[in-house]
Amino acid sequence: MTTDTAPVVDPIDADDDDTEPPTLRELLTAAGSRWVDTDWTAPKNAAIDDIIDRFDDCPEGLQDFDHSDWVNLCECYTRDLLRRWDQQSDDIRALFDDFAEAIGATSTLEALEGQTIEDPDDMAAAMVNLAMSWGAMELARELWPDR
Repeated sequence: MTTDTAPVVDPIDADDDDTEPPTLRELLTAAGSRWVDTDWTAPKNAAIDDIIDRFDDCPEGLQDFDHSDWVNLCECYTRDLLRRWDQQSDDIRALFDDFAEAIGATSTLEALEGQTIEDPDDMAAAMVNLAMSWGAMELARELWPDR
């Protein structure tokens, strides 16, 4: 005589999922992001690469940029912002220009409106903060376009 019974599953084992959640890079690839495209026409931007690396293990952290900015979430010291400017000024400038265009600014100064700028370092730090914040928000919009 045979009885059909369901196998007994230990509740501890049932909750144990060995699969890792997808990384930011994997999610962006699945979304068809131009930033992780392996095609030779994909833009190269070290600043975006840094954002992807920073949030690779926690893509949901990009949503924090809806309420805050790069300086408050990632690099709170001016020296870090200035180091980034020194090392990635072309890439920062490209992101900043995208930001300025998106908000309809016709000049760098117009895009920096509302920022406290007393010397050139303040201007560079503000541009880094706005550019990196914009870059993070762009990646988030690619993952969650309907939000």
